[in-house]
Amino acid sequence: MKKIYCVFFCVLLQACSTVGSVERPSSYYQEQASNSQNSLVGDPVLGNNNDSIQELLNYQVRLPEKNRIAVLKLSQDKYWRAYSNDFTVLNDSLVKSLITKLRSSDRVYDASFLPAMLVSEKRSVSTLREAAARFQADLLLAYTSSCYSYQKYKFIDPNNSKSYCSVESILLDIRSGVIVKSIVSTEDFIASKASTDTNFRETMKRAELEAVAAALGNVASEVTSFLNGVPRI
Repeated sequence: MKKIYCVFFCVLLQACSTVGSVERPSSYYQEQASNSQNSLVGDPVLGNNNDSIQELLNYQVRLPEKNRIAVLKLSQDKYWRAYSNDFTVLNDSLVKSLITKLRSSDRVYDASFLPAMLVSEKRSVSTLREAAARFQADLLLAYTSSCYSYQKYKFIDPNNSKSYCSVESILLDIRSGVIVKSIVSTEDFIASKASTDTNFRETMKRAELEAVAAALGNVASEVTSFLNGVPRI
C-alpha cells in the first residue's frame, strides 16, 4: 500500500528574500532645526514646488507611542476567494495572521483593514491619505501581491510546478504624506498535484496562498521592527 503524503496538496518553500528600505541615519537631521514635527507636509501633488519637495526631504517622521495601522490590499483576487470554502478559509487565515502580527507590536494599538467605502476608484497618495485620516489611522500599509510560474519546470513533471509569489508594500505616514518604509518580499515554492485536487490550477492556487501568507508575514516583521526605532511625538 502506498503511503499518502499529501492530503490536499504539497507545497515546499524553496527560498525567500525580503528587502526593506533603509532608515536615514539620525545625523541627517542634526541641521534641520526648523522642521516642525507637528505640522502636515503640503499637498503630495508637488509639481515643481521646490519648497514642498525640500520639506518632504527634510521631514523626520515621529509617531505617537501607540498607533493605528490601516491596511489596504491594492491587487484583486476575487475569483479564487469565491471558488470554494477552502480558499475562503485560507484567505481569512492569511488576513488574520497579518493583522495579529502587526498588533503584536508595542507601538500598535490597532491594525485593521481600511473600510472599502472610504477608498475611491482613484487611488493616489492624496486620496489614500485622506481615507486613512478619516479612519483615524496614523499609518497606512498598502500592498500588492503577484505570483508567477516557471513554465520550463513543468515540462519536467506535469504534476509539479515551481513558482514564486511577491508582496510589494509601502508604509505611509498619514501626518506627513511621507512613505517611511517600502518592503518587497518574495517566496519561492514547489507545488505537487494530489489526487484530491480538482485540477492543477487549484493545486497552484493553494500553494500560492501559502507563499503570499509567508511573504506578508515577512512584511509585518519588517514593519514592527521599523516602528521600534521611530521617535515618539
